Amino acid sequence: MFPRRPLRTAHKAALTLTRTKTPMAFISTAQSLSPKVSGFEFLPEIPRIPLGKTMHIDHNDIETYFRPLIQCHWYVGRVKAAARDVEILTLDKLFRFKNFEATVKFFNELADMSLNENHHAHCACDYARIYVSIYTHSGYCNTQTESGQWISELIPGLTLRDVRFAIRAERLHQRYLADGLANTLVPSENERLRDWSLEQLKLRYPPSQKPGTMYGTEPHKQE
Repeated sequence: MFPRRPLRTAHKAALTLTRTKTPMAFISTAQSLSPKVSGFEFLPEIPRIPLGKTMHIDHNDIETYFRPLIQCHWYVGRVKAAARDVEILTLDKLFRFKNFEATVKFFNELADMSLNENHHAHCACDYARIYVSIYTHSGYCNTQTESGQWISELIPGLTLRDVRFAIRAERLHQRYLADGLANTLVPSENERLRDWSLEQLKLRYPPSQKPGTMYGTEPHKQE
């Protein structure tokens, strides 16, 4: 990991910028496709901003939103949350550009989008690539108490706010592709990553669960 270096022309308050090595899934065997390749046909409509508490996604959202994003080379990652030692799923993608100027411009537009959405991703940047990883820190999950009562509990995870951010970022990158300022980067293990991502989502948010419930959370203990 390289030391943190702020990008002078970027909105530092909006996004976290680190200069880092490319994730292993995106190593040199990745293929750069033609900038004319478009993913617009795969993208669903942007969901509305959730009103009230931002709940975790449910099983239906996997087919509606996540499968199309995965077709556009977004993937599921995992991080550990300090609270309750919960493993959090993230939505990740590596964007590639033709030059540093295009990278900086895209980063600034991501920053503006983050401010507009009031939702901030983690971004790692080098000369011609930006790695984006996002989840909702203030997401709410339905959990069941020992008495059987359902309550909404604050647990970080994937929500429709992350879906909104990913679709908007993808549409933005498609414009860069159309202008010849970016490339489509296909990970070397594309098919395996796609299948694994869908499997993790289905395991975490199975169809039998109450909407907004994250499978594997321990019953809430009432004091």
